[in-house]
Amino acid sequence: MLERPDPADATVPHGLSKTVATALPGLWYCLHLPATLLDLVDVDAWRLKAAQSLRLDHNILLVPIDCFDEDLLGRYLQHHHPVVAICPDELLDEARQRASALGFVLPTTPYSELSDATLSAQWDAMHEHFIPDLPALTGEVSLTRRLDLAALSLPHRRLARQMGWPTAELAAQDDMSVSGVLAQVLNGQTRLAAVARLEREEASHSEADRRYPQTLREEAARLRVPVALGLPGVAPAYARNAYDAELRRRTGHQPAVSPDDTWSVSLHERPDHMVERAAIEFAVTHQAIASSGLGLMLPSVLPNAFVTLAELERHFLTTHSSAAVRRLLTRLNHAAQPLWGKEVTAAIQCASHLTVFSDFPLGLLTMPGDSAPLCARLPVTYRPLDPLTRTVQQQVAAPPSISLSHTIKVLVAECIPASDPVGRISREGWSLARKAAAPQSGKLTIIQAETLTLDALQKSVAEHRPDILVISAHGTMVGNMAALVIGATPHLDLGLTRMPPVVMLSACHVAPRGSGAVAITDLLLREGALAVLGTQVPVEVTRNAILMARFLIYLAEEIAKPGQFATILDVWHHVQTSNAVHDILDGSPSLQAWASSATSSGRSVITEFKIRASGRLRRPHIYEDTERVLGEIADEQGRGDRVRNWFRRPGYVPESLFYVFAGRPDRIYLSSLEQQVEQDGRGR
Repeated sequence: MLERPDPADATVPHGLSKTVATALPGLWYCLHLPATLLDLVDVDAWRLKAAQSLRLDHNILLVPIDCFDEDLLGRYLQHHHPVVAICPDELLDEARQRASALGFVLPTTPYSELSDATLSAQWDAMHEHFIPDLPALTGEVSLTRRLDLAALSLPHRRLARQMGWPTAELAAQDDMSVSGVLAQVLNGQTRLAAVARLEREEASHSEADRRYPQTLREEAARLRVPVALGLPGVAPAYARNAYDAELRRRTGHQPAVSPDDTWSVSLHERPDHMVERAAIEFAVTHQAIASSGLGLMLPSVLPNAFVTLAELERHFLTTHSSAAVRRLLTRLNHAAQPLWGKEVTAAIQCASHLTVFSDFPLGLLTMPGDSAPLCARLPVTYRPLDPLTRTVQQQVAAPPSISLSHTIKVLVAECIPASDPVGRISREGWSLARKAAAPQSGKLTIIQAETLTLDALQKSVAEHRPDILVISAHGTMVGNMAALVIGATPHLDLGLTRMPPVVMLSACHVAPRGSGAVAITDLLLREGALAVLGTQVPVEVTRNAILMARFLIYLAEEIAKPGQFATILDVWHHVQTSNAVHDILDGSPSLQAWASSATSSGRSVITEFKIRASGRLRRPHIYEDTERVLGEIADEQGRGDRVRNWFRRPGYVPESLFYVFAGRPDRIYLSSLEQQVEQDGRGR
């Protein structure tokens, strides 16, 4: 079973509906308008800095003209302020009538009137309508011409207006190199962080002037901002099945930067590869603006990288070896080497977390200078690109952030019969997890349910209405689909009447990427899940159960005593990276036995490690540093050479890094939004 986009109706290879493509000029224009009322007035720098964690998206409604009426949109618009409708010229008369009936504030604007003058007038009109009693921001607003630089330049222009920096010369960014624009952006983010810190510390004007140069240097050294990346490319195996040879020849390599990639009211009439590029750049720019961060386009993934990834994923389907996994990861890094431009490296080095628009697991690559994959360095979340129509629709229809700040209800759906050894071990693991979480039972409730049919799963979810749904199941391939086995039947559509915000798939290879398979993880996002955790490869059931249980226990502890983690993405990243020691010590029976042996202090090796490792493990080198600390303990036992040899032969696999978190886990907070702003305002 394979979704085959019709080239007459959708672009190749990512599948953007040509009807949706006609909206791109208007969608891009909307990104230049205010996202919230805060964009229209002066805001303290510390609040601007804190807002980077709030994801203040533009609220853009993308609808066909036939659906632009009271019957379909009336209830939705009751909770929003309809401001302006933008449409192709041929729809102007009809759109104007419908917008007026729906109470839109500003006149309907056709594509032919989209200009700097219209943009400036609309900013002024919005201020006058919504907050006329407050002083308006000064500074010019103008359209960004270079779409390939927009994810950098547009958020920076908005920040410049808020900070009162000169804005007239920012239009010159369209003629700068990506390195030049990135340097401006990072400088602006550093200045924001420095001013925000001085505001938080309530420094007087004279004290702030005196301390500013030193504060600027300190903030430059520790700068962290959200980063969004666009990484196009489809797996060759998918392209061969979906398109004929002639169409495949038309899908060439996309560079990171393309000076011809400019905004116009007819950009949707360009060749497929340029239209797709504009759509991906729109999604990245939308995300970068929402987080007040920055974004970059990467060159498209080369076919050989997908081929190597597919080989790596297939290797796990058999009895895999540590040495072979290391070789394949090295080959994968070599195949993907062209992705690591100096601008990408510089952006990642100052990233608080990454949002990656791609069907390739960038987090599995190792950045130059690191020894562990990127997902160990910082939290990474994915937004799938195929089909690109869905990506654009989901991006503009950004759901509100939610808070799990009081209690969390977890439903563990046991979809594997207890007679299956995996099902038995899974039940035992979750029973232990419930006992471990018992001290926090007032904050975290774990419910186990027998759901050996799809109907039983649907009824259990409807009955318990969990915040987090854990589906313990086998994963399987059905044609080109990565599905869940519930009882004995594969399923791709769960048909839940109320999709929980978080779905964790405790199942093998439900998010493979090398073959371009349609994955259940992506389909659950389409069904309404806010965040989905899945595995790229088969994982060992006991280790998976421990990893999932640790994640839930850390969630409960954060709710009981908040302050360490802001979102469930932060919790997951901590659990994923701190699991490196378990990956290593579970690598062989010899290492497992050694882990429980006594040290000179009388403590077990694993307990001694946890004491000694504090403050010594660098995330970009998490496995290397973990081996070093374990080696020190082994040396004191007189077993250093033997233990280090076990690290290599038979070795271990960094299994914890083969999980992907898709969707918006960064929007699921563990405190209220008010607490979040206050904590970030104090400099979490």
